Amino acid sequence: MIVTSRAASLDVPPVTVKAHMNKDTNNFPNPMVIYAEVSQGFLPVLGATVMATVEPKIGPAENLELLDNGSGADITKNDGIYSRYFTSFNGNGRYNLKVQVQGKKETVRFGRRQSRALYIPGYIENGEIIMNAPRPEVSDDKIQAKLGSFNRVASGGSFVVENVPSGGSTDVFPPCKIIDLEAQFEEDKVHLSWTAPGNDLDVGQAERYIIKMSESLLDLRNTFDNASSVNVSGLIPHPAGTKESFQFKPENSTIGNGTIIYFAVRAVDNSSLISEVSNIAQAALFVPPQESSPNNPPNDDSNVVVNVSTIVLIVTGSVIAVLIVVSTILCILQKRNRRGGPRVRM
Repeated sequence: MIVTSRAASLDVPPVTVKAHMNKDTNNFPNPMVIYAEVSQGFLPVLGATVMATVEPKIGPAENLELLDNGSGADITKNDGIYSRYFTSFNGNGRYNLKVQVQGKKETVRFGRRQSRALYIPGYIENGEIIMNAPRPEVSDDKIQAKLGSFNRVASGGSFVVENVPSGGSTDVFPPCKIIDLEAQFEEDKVHLSWTAPGNDLDVGQAERYIIKMSESLLDLRNTFDNASSVNVSGLIPHPAGTKESFQFKPENSTIGNGTIIYFAVRAVDNSSLISEVSNIAQAALFVPPQESSPNNPPNDDSNVVVNVSTIVLIVTGSVIAVLIVVSTILCILQKRNRRGGPRVRM
């Protein structure tokens, strides 16, 4: 039986899949990365289920779901390139890669690549809080369109692995670096969120987290272990690729308008292997000043500040005026004394 597939319409480009490894030959214990680019024309396809099957020369095949979530091996979220680390090396030899993509009618969409510039809500200048313009909102309906159900299968070729220990590989892969840590204030508490790493890079489940905080970005980056620790006794890691969420109240820190605190995370696996320090996230508390109005008059504290400032200006101006008058009188007296003094005749 011969099965032929074609596009539903000549005017609509087909959904295509390109699969490959990051290199053709690998030396253990270096990890490898599986890539699958799913696109329709020049636009990325989002939300598809992408499964990779790696078949060794001897032994069972390994199945991995590739992700487009911007964590682990995947560098950019929602760019249509699905990725995952591959670390299950059961011996030396050649491995074959095959990728299967499944799209669902209600969930798979494609969209234009969007700007990923960091939005900063405000900044401090000369002790005054200045708010930036609000982040522009873009409707998903304007940049995305639903696709019908589809299935695609692509071959990623083969690759060769060398120097794998004969007795089986030991745990040499720590959890992957967390690269999407975010932090924000919610009243007097801090809310952190990130994508969970795995036990081995982005596969499996980590054992625990280490979270540090500091008011100095450089101190946190250069001396992570010496920074203040956050109590994470109740935080249990989820499987790799899951969104983590953690909220707590900072200890030994005074939270007020203009407060900025930096955070970083490391993950630890069941072999006590520790990941690299995550990206450093910033939590900034900015409270915009209230505009005075008949229904919302300024409070008494602001009136006190204004009155004190007015008094200081009046006193300063009076002192300056007196000094000017005294200086003028002294100048006049000196000129008169010079004119009335004795003259020397030659």
